[in-house]
Amino acid sequence: MKKSWSNQNVDLELLVTRIGDFFKEKDFEAVKGRVANGYQILASDSSHFKLNGYVNVTVEGKPNDFSITLDLCGEKERGFRVSPFLMSMFGGGYFFLRRLKSDEDWIKMEKEFWGHVENILSGLVGSAENSFRDSE
Repeated sequence: MKKSWSNQNVDLELLVTRIGDFFKEKDFEAVKGRVANGYQILASDSSHFKLNGYVNVTVEGKPNDFSITLDLCGEKERGFRVSPFLMSMFGGGYFFLRRLKSDEDWIKMEKEFWGHVENILSGLVGSAENSFRDSE
């Protein structure tokens, strides 16, 4: 999912640090770094959310016009589609339930993440005032 903001004048480096705090609070193993158009955070192995893959957050743009993209990547067994009945007959019920749990946790994490982002942004509006003027 991707969300965009404009006319916020946000210090993007500080925003990424605060987004990283979300992953720390939720016991993810996370790595952040710079990419061509902004910043990226990769996070996995949370004790709070049992996700079948890793989380990729990308913050791109400029302080006054930026976007944040949140994706679940590297999902295992995603292409393996068999009916639940057949799975249970062949002992695949465990994997099916694990995938359902991952989907459920992803929805929960996504909701908490965007709530966290909105909360941080309300406190960071105008935080890039000086750096934005310097870059014009």
